[in-house]
Amino acid sequence: MKLRAVAGNRDFGQAIESSARDTVHELARQIEPAQLCAEARRVRNRLEKEKAPSRAGINIKHGAGGMLDVYFVTRYLQLRDNVMDHGEDRTTRRMLTSLRAAGSISREDHQVLSDGYNLLRAIDHQLRLIVGRSADFAGARATGFSDIARRLEFSTPEELETVLVERMKEIRTSLRSNHAR
Repeated sequence: MKLRAVAGNRDFGQAIESSARDTVHELARQIEPAQLCAEARRVRNRLEKEKAPSRAGINIKHGAGGMLDVYFVTRYLQLRDNVMDHGEDRTTRRMLTSLRAAGSISREDHQVLSDGYNLLRAIDHQLRLIVGRSADFAGARATGFSDIARRLEFSTPEELETVLVERMKEIRTSLRSNHAR
C-alpha cells in the first residue's frame, strides 16, 4: 500500500506503482471481508504487542489508539470497499477523506479519526524536533512535553495529556466499530 518509486524513469515507476496497487486491490476482493478484517487485526495486534509494551507509557505510534490504528483501519477499509486513489497524495489523511466521500466511514468516525490522527501527527512532529525521537513518552512528565503543549497551544502539559489520551481512546473505539462492519 505504501509502494513508491524513488529513482529511475518516473513514468515507468508510476506505472509499476499503479499496477501493484491494482493487484493488491484485486487480491483483496478475492478475500472474504471477515478474513481481511481478521488479518488486518492480527498484524495490528502483533505490532502493538511487540512495539508498545504497556510499561512504556503512552506510545503515540504503536499503542492502542495510536497512529497505526488509524493507518490500519484506513487501509483495511480501503481494501474492503475497493477505494483506490492513484493521485500523488496517498497519505492516511487523504485516504480518510476519500473513504468518507465513498461512504466507507461515517461523518462521526471520519471526524474522530481525522482529529485524533492530526493531534498524534502534531505531537510526533514536535517530539522529533524537541527530543529527537518519537513514539514513547511518559506524558506530562516527559522531557520536552511542556514545550510541546505550549507549541500546540494547550494551557498545560496535563491538558494536552488528557486530550491525547481521550483522542486515543476514541480512535480505538472507532477502530472496533469499523472493523465490525
